[in-house]
Amino acid sequence: MAARYRIPHSVFLSWDADDRDKAIWQHVRERQTCGGCGTRRAEWDPAQGGRADAYTPKAEQCPGCARIEVLSKGLPEGAGHRIVLVPNVEEEVSRAQA
Repeated sequence: MAARYRIPHSVFLSWDADDRDKAIWQHVRERQTCGGCGTRRAEWDPAQGGRADAYTPKAEQCPGCARIEVLSKGLPEGAGHRIVLVPNVEEEVSRAQA
């Protein structure tokens, strides 16, 4: 756990027992979670209290990801090129004043 939080083990051990338990449980939970869909196997398994129909897939489109995909098609080939989203500060100011 100390490596996960980038702290010395002695610092982790100095945490309140409740805080240590929560950190360990969060780590376990994240390890049980699929990196692709974000669900846990137990959620789909009736023997573990889950349901075979625990979720329904739904198609969604993220406007930011869509813009990144369109712009990335024009990037030169090679390592190090990527698209990032930068907030449009002028729009944020206008919305805040409205």
